Amino acid sequence: MTVRPTRRSVVAGLVAIAAAGCTTDSDGKKKPVAKSPAPAPGRAAVPAGKDGMSGARIMQIVAHPDDDLYFMNPELQQSIADNDQLVSVYVNCGESSGVNKVPGEKQPAKPDVPGYAGARRQGLRQAYALMATGKDQSPWKLEAKALPDGTLVEVDTLTDHPGIHLVFLGVRQHAAARGGPANSLPVLWTDPAMSTSTLVSTGSPVTTTHEVTRESLIAGLAALLNEYKPTLVRTLDPDPDMQVHGSKHRPHHDQPGYSDHPDHTATALFTYAALERYEGPGKDGSYAVQSYRGYYNERWPHNLPPQIQRAKVDVLNAYGGSPGRCDFVAGCGDYDVGQNRAYGTGWVQRTSQRQPTAAPRIQQAPDGRLTAFGVLAGQAAMWQESAPGSGSWGKSKLLGGDGLLPGLAAVLSKDGRWQLYAQRVAGLGPKAGENLRELVMAEQQKAGGPFGAWSSLGNPEKDPERGRRVGAPVVAIAGDGATHLFARNWSKGVSTRRRGGDGAWSGWRDLGGAEVQEGLAVTTDAKGRVHVLAAAHDTVHHWTHDQPGQELSLVPTGLPAPADPPAVLARPDGSLLLAFRQPKTACPQLHRRPVDGGAWTDAKLDLAGRGYGPLVLHPLAEGVLVAARNNGGGTSLATLETSVVPRWSSIQGAVVGQAAIASDSSGRPVLARLAPDATLVTALIPQGR
Repeated sequence: MTVRPTRRSVVAGLVAIAAAGCTTDSDGKKKPVAKSPAPAPGRAAVPAGKDGMSGARIMQIVAHPDDDLYFMNPELQQSIADNDQLVSVYVNCGESSGVNKVPGEKQPAKPDVPGYAGARRQGLRQAYALMATGKDQSPWKLEAKALPDGTLVEVDTLTDHPGIHLVFLGVRQHAAARGGPANSLPVLWTDPAMSTSTLVSTGSPVTTTHEVTRESLIAGLAALLNEYKPTLVRTLDPDPDMQVHGSKHRPHHDQPGYSDHPDHTATALFTYAALERYEGPGKDGSYAVQSYRGYYNERWPHNLPPQIQRAKVDVLNAYGGSPGRCDFVAGCGDYDVGQNRAYGTGWVQRTSQRQPTAAPRIQQAPDGRLTAFGVLAGQAAMWQESAPGSGSWGKSKLLGGDGLLPGLAAVLSKDGRWQLYAQRVAGLGPKAGENLRELVMAEQQKAGGPFGAWSSLGNPEKDPERGRRVGAPVVAIAGDGATHLFARNWSKGVSTRRRGGDGAWSGWRDLGGAEVQEGLAVTTDAKGRVHVLAAAHDTVHHWTHDQPGQELSLVPTGLPAPADPPAVLARPDGSLLLAFRQPKTACPQLHRRPVDGGAWTDAKLDLAGRGYGPLVLHPLAEGVLVAARNNGGGTSLATLETSVVPRWSSIQGAVVGQAAIASDSSGRPVLARLAPDATLVTALIPQGR
């Protein structure tokens, strides 16, 4: 008898605020202790008339059927559980060789390209039905709908849950109908004169093919954006990491020299090009964007706890299906993915955003008002309290930038002027020299005054192809007033520039050291020294200097490998605190570095595991507050460094990227998050958490 996942098991793993205790064994390593999570209310109980009415509208644009299940979950499941409107767009058919092999059985005698494409669509319907209703065979309505140019696409709507749509554009994955070029999406991106065609999938209400060009695909995606008006757009990684392939790092279907499938990259680029034509929702047109890594996930330490891994596999098992599990003419799923085989890919064990530490940057302004910055619709956005400590916030004010990516940095200069730094898409042309990224900055002309124009800080990489791999900037101001800018570079190291008191910037300099993950942590200690830290494959790398004015250099830490980017906090006594999650378990760990710069020590944090992703540290009058994204997508909080044993408590509400914490003019900690409806949401954090 086959045991299938239930609604309860999926919700418990992916949505409920689950905890795994972290105990210390005799070898000093923390071990997970699984606990049974309580199930959370799910979409199944939402009446059809209110389905998808949370206020958040989410569109996911991916290359193949299953990219969302592997690379965007658990956030996909969180959106379903939160009753968000959800539209998942699949650009190509993923028909591959046309062979839908059942594990343990003989390979089919003949490939069936249209049939395999249709079976994968059925698998997606099964996966989404399971996530929403707990029943993988819940009914769907399949329709052919016309885009503005007359192109027909398949739109599937989950019966009784009309807020969930699957849209299939049907572009052929490998070749045009009469033997066109391979890898059609990458070729479409780089050659405006090239065209391919769609594939008619077995069982689809779309029964005719049509031509697809670079322009028609961009226009089609833009039309879908303007029809559904998403407040949050999720897509894949437009600029994947450099990757050396070998026995340790299998090439899979990677593009040569990089860490992802060429279709993933092309789809993300097409998405960003379509966003340039998106008018945005509502009067202000504000929306957020998230990009997710693909095959990157198997090449860095696993960052999801076992419960979430298990639940992702349950959903992929529903997608994989098995023969005879449905009455769909093309077949009942992508059979080779089922039977827990998804564990073997290395992709379910991790979820990675291209800008993993993107968050509202919130801090008190010189007048005492909390001020927050983020990125909406490719522009910098600023929010301010109406009065110090009021907790009342006005609407966002857009500060320009055009093409900004989410990892914005904001700092206050010593004379009280805000400085903003970001990574920008400077070009999205088909040729390498037209597909450009740069780092940019804008600053107030005087304290409390308007911002000047955005100016380019260039790129640590001269070659445009390498320059696309550069990461989001982080910034610290040293005790001598110099601004230090850092960004991850093409070789996965860290590059820096320094701005002196005269306003002049130095050239780019590579700090040296081994490869690190995207997501740098930076702080300035009580003696004015700058510290930048990053997660490597086997440790945490740390660059600093003995005193302001000196160049930073690499200092060995002896720390274990983190699962995600670390969080660092400079304490008033000159010591440092470092928090990160343990690989595989996602249990939080805390380490201290003394004032004299001695060895890091393990703080032996006795705090249950909760959720996944980078942590946030914030100083209190007594102790240190840690914030963590929990399994439900909300925020869990605990107070460390006091005589009281830390315990988690939670604030509900999904977070786009990371949450952030700042203290208001009365010294009260305030949690800030960008919500999926593209609004800034703040909440006072009760003391004693």
